Amino acid sequence: MSPTLQANVLSVFGWVIRGSFMAGILVLLVLIVQFLFKNKLEARWKYLIWLPVAIRLLLPWAPESSLSLYNVLSLEAIAPGFHQKTQDPTAFKNAVIAGETAVQRNRTLSPELNGATVPASSHEPGSVQKSGFWWSEIKNMSFIHMLLAVWLAGVLFFSAKTVFDQNRLKQALRAGRTIDTPFLSAVFQETKHLFGIKRNVRFVASERIPGPAVVGFFKPAVVISPSLLVTLQKDQLQLILAHEFAHIRRRDVAVNWMMHMILILHWFNPLLWFAIHRARQDQEIACDACALDRMMPQQKNAYGQTIIHVLEHLSVSHYRPGLAGLSATHKEMKRRLMMIRHFNKKSYRLSILGMGMILALGSVTLVNAKESGAESAPQKLQQNSKVAVDKENDVIYPEGNIDRELYKKELEKIQKKAEAAAKALTPEEKKYIEDETNRVKELSKETGDMYVLYHKYKDLNSGLDLSYWGGIEEFSTYEDYLRRASALEGSILKQPANLPEGYKFLSATIEGPTKGKFVDEVKAEGKKSGKPIYAKKIEWKEAADIRLKYTNGKDTLTFSKYTKDPEGSKKEGFFNDTLPEHIYPKSVFWYDGGKYEYGVSATSDIPRKEKIEILKAAVKK
Repeated sequence: MSPTLQANVLSVFGWVIRGSFMAGILVLLVLIVQFLFKNKLEARWKYLIWLPVAIRLLLPWAPESSLSLYNVLSLEAIAPGFHQKTQDPTAFKNAVIAGETAVQRNRTLSPELNGATVPASSHEPGSVQKSGFWWSEIKNMSFIHMLLAVWLAGVLFFSAKTVFDQNRLKQALRAGRTIDTPFLSAVFQETKHLFGIKRNVRFVASERIPGPAVVGFFKPAVVISPSLLVTLQKDQLQLILAHEFAHIRRRDVAVNWMMHMILILHWFNPLLWFAIHRARQDQEIACDACALDRMMPQQKNAYGQTIIHVLEHLSVSHYRPGLAGLSATHKEMKRRLMMIRHFNKKSYRLSILGMGMILALGSVTLVNAKESGAESAPQKLQQNSKVAVDKENDVIYPEGNIDRELYKKELEKIQKKAEAAAKALTPEEKKYIEDETNRVKELSKETGDMYVLYHKYKDLNSGLDLSYWGGIEEFSTYEDYLRRASALEGSILKQPANLPEGYKFLSATIEGPTKGKFVDEVKAEGKKSGKPIYAKKIEWKEAADIRLKYTNGKDTLTFSKYTKDPEGSKKEGFFNDTLPEHIYPKSVFWYDGGKYEYGVSATSDIPRKEKIEILKAAVKK
């Protein structure tokens, strides 16, 4: 799955989870309202009160309001960071940058005397990055991916089951025969006219469909089993048909399809399974009320007796998306018969109480929680600048959407160790570390040279005994990059002659080595010196890492050369890495047996064969 598609699917997954959470709360409210007002809400409005639940689940966006119930009950309070991981697809893009950078270089920011060490995300000279944190972030994102995979599997399963069930329903309908006897057709047309149905509706007899039921929306058919049909008198048949035409008039089959689609997306939520089951029960009672509204008052008892008669011939309750019928379990019958007994035509009209309940529920549940100024300010800062600063904790966050709670925890662990190490320092050692760090920092800025520092007290340096200043050169024009790269030894990257049309140079980076013989030399010299910090200038003529970036204004194409990890893969030739695509998006790698590995990654769909040819042309040995 491509990073763009993966990000979009993750965004949909996040919308489903948030909607399911909010709808779950709304379901509980509807059940409470129905319980409290069970003797005051009419049948039609007990069914319509489920409308806000459906709207909440279908809303792609909702305005914010301080009246929202979700200001008090929020998903973020239960699952911190989930919204951040699934809301913005750019989180994947940031993960790509973090992952690629961490593989290329293991660096951390030079320590401060107070022991507070802050990992950095930029390639600014003197910055060094820590690999442990980004791996923790990847593991967290992998948990979200696992949930996403389970959800998709469930959606595919229930979608396949739906297709299977619908095919069986269509076959059963085709196997039935059209009822065209004059007497039965006359009763059918008379009832159809009573309900004002203008559409063409078939009248079908079938034993394979546990009717009476309405099948289909665009081409509806009223289906009844022959074994039931022979037991019915004219008045009973008319009452049954009245119920089925009420389903057609109310478009219940379309509503059932909508509820079923919602259930496929939210299959993991037991509250919604229960809610839809209850909504289907309330639909049947509302349909009874619609049928009774077009009958004479003296027909109520006969209608109730007819329903009981039908239930004696039904063995199962048939809740299928493409079907609506006169069905109920014995537990539901008591509610239906009570409604029929107390039904009056005025109750089917406008209900101020019912409308008020729907409006009240909608006003607090169909709007999202309002973000406070304190919450929105860091988000705006994060969007408009490369780093966001938490003033309260004096923490500098890397660019992009990250799990801040996890980031803080990692920093706290590092800081505690650094503080403990700092307490053991003498005043002279503290002064020496400060002066030497500042000296190397200024030298690196002035000369552009690369320095490696050995840390006697490595807890002051995030647990690492080495850190680097300089050695990272950035270029905004291809000419400047090529001039510098041409003076280097070994292989370099160049602009390929077969670069895809429309792509132009964006940026380039050359990085000096962080591995080699000099590492052991610096450690040995540092230990021998006995100093708390030891600095040495590194002369390098062969780049460890090189990156060339091109863009067509929408997508990016990146070429990389980096030092191969001797403990890493033993693969040779061209291959796709086994790491997730959100770390190496659509990448192809090339290892020719030397100490370097080359790669090409694209955010657009470029065929693998073409990427290989482009990568070959970009490597100059």
